[in-house]
Formats: sequence, C-alpha cells, structure tokens
Amino acid sequence: MTDDRFFRRSAPIALGEIAAHVGGELLAPAAASFLVRDVAALDCAKAGELSVFCDGKRTSDFANNHASVVVTNRALSEHAHNGSWLLLVSDPRLAFAQIGHLFYPPLVFDEGVNPSAQIDPTASIGQGSRIGSGVVVGSGVSIGARCRIESNVVIGSGVTIGDDCTIGANTSLSHAIIGARVNISSNVSIGGEGFGFVPSPTGLLRVAQLGRVIIEDDVQIGGNTAVDRGAIGDTVIGAGTAIDNLVQIAHNVRIGRYCVLAGQVGIAGSTTLGDRVMVGGQTAINDHVTVGSDARIAGKSGVMRDVAPGEAVGGYPAMPIRQWHRQTLALAHLAKHNKH
Repeated sequence: MTDDRFFRRSAPIALGEIAAHVGGELLAPAAASFLVRDVAALDCAKAGELSVFCDGKRTSDFANNHASVVVTNRALSEHAHNGSWLLLVSDPRLAFAQIGHLFYPPLVFDEGVNPSAQIDPTASIGQGSRIGSGVVVGSGVSIGARCRIESNVVIGSGVTIGDDCTIGANTSLSHAIIGARVNISSNVSIGGEGFGFVPSPTGLLRVAQLGRVIIEDDVQIGGNTAVDRGAIGDTVIGAGTAIDNLVQIAHNVRIGRYCVLAGQVGIAGSTTLGDRVMVGGQTAINDHVTVGSDARIAGKSGVMRDVAPGEAVGGYPAMPIRQWHRQTLALAHLAKHNKH
C-alpha cells in the first residue's frame, strides 16, 4: 500500500468499474461489486488490493500472491495461483498503468501567485495557474491556463508555455517555446548556450547560440536534464517524447515524436532522431548523426554512424545488435580459452 503522507488515493473502487475502465474480462462476474482499495506489487499485495502479472518469470510470485485481484492476460492466467480473482486484458502493463491513474488521479492545486514570486508586468499568466514561491518570470513571458510553476523556477524573457504544463522546482527556462501538457521535472535547464567553440589567436571563441528550444505537446523531461538551444536554427523535441533524468541534448538536436531516452544519454550537436526511437541508458550519440524512425539503441552504446530506420544496434562503437552479441560471445570464449 502506498504511503498516505505522500499520495492521495481515491475511495475504494468497484471491481466491475475497474474492468469497464480498462475494457477487461472479469473471470468471476459475481465479484464485480467487490471494492478494491489500492494497487500493489505482486510480491507484497494484500487482501483488498489489485496487482499485475505480466512477466512469465514471476510465476512463483503469482502462485503465492495474496492480492484479491490480479490483472493478467489469458496465456499467463493458465499458471497456478492461490485463487485471486483474475481480470484478463490484452496488455496487462498498460491496463495496470490505467488503473493506477484511476486510483491516483492528478492532484487538484489552488491557483494563484505566491507573494514572493517576481512577475514582470508584461508577462501573462493563464487562468487557473499556480505560481510558487521564489519564481521569477521575465518580460513578455506567456504561461497558459492551469499550469503549475513550482518554487524557484526562473523563466527568461519571451518564453512561451502552453496549457496544463508542470515546471518542477529550481528549473531554468530561456529561449524556449513549450507546448501543452508538458511535464518538466526539477533542476532542469532548458535553452542554455550550446557547447560550440572555435579556436582563435587568443583561445577558444564561443560560437553565438542564436536559436531556440521547441518542445512540442505531451513531452516528459526528467530531473537534472539539460537541453541546449540551437546555434543557428532550433533544438526540437517532438510530441509525446519521454526523457529520463540526467540527459544531455546539445544544440540543434532534433528528436522526433514518441521517442524514449533513458538516463544519462548524451546526444551531441546537430544529430537527428526519427519517430519512436528508443535509446538505452548511458548511450552516447555522436554529432551530425541521423537515427532513423523505430531504431533501438542498447544501453551504454557509442553511436558513431547513422542508424537505419528500424535497426537495432549496440556496443561501442555501436554495430548491428546480432553482430555485437556474436562479438561479445567470441570475446568471452577467447578469454575462457586463454585461461588454459
């Protein structure tokens, strides 16, 4: 069960309502009136709670679980279990996520501007927005309706933020156009100068960074991430993209729609990612590289060349994923052989 000090849970919900919400099949229709009080992990769920079984490697947890209800699919439901009511869906992970939002809907916050915030008189703030303590909003800024700007956020002049956005504490925004329903976590830097220098007789001369950051609708950006503005032209993050913590996106990078970037990914300048690209954690991508749509990059890879649409690569330097696996096995075999 979640900690009530940090999360606000809805009242118990009838199992039939949950099944209807996710379009699932309840194997025991008579249980539709049963009230579920919370969601929980399979190995620690208790009576009255709902859990999920979506991984065949966890058959032991399924067999011994104490949840009243388990969300799963028809194939996995054939494994032995202790008598929990089963809610069958085609995609258990998706259904469990939907049920989680049913129990824990977004918090409703009070609108208004904290007295300690500094708002330039030329800035506009949409109806229903909340501006936290210590926030600084520059000239010409536009903040949409129902936004939540948390403590100590600094929003530079001219920045535009769409409706229903959340900007986490201690975040800095400049030179940015931000769409609707964007969620930016704490300690994020958006729109800073890119890392561009040229040698001069007196040392390194920084190249003027004259572009913007364009963040489209429904983007998620994790904590301590940095997105640099373009040098000439813009840095762009496509709609629906999810970016984890500690990610570096350099100047003039263009990321497509619905991409996923795991923690500690670094993308050098002027690289382009297509739509639905998946990048594993701690991957480094070279500058001026093109990664095609639907490509997948394994964690800790070093991408030095273009990646074709739909291609899966891994390793350092990154290569086709099967080649990388063969090389890894060959090296392991060679190391074992050399021991004798």
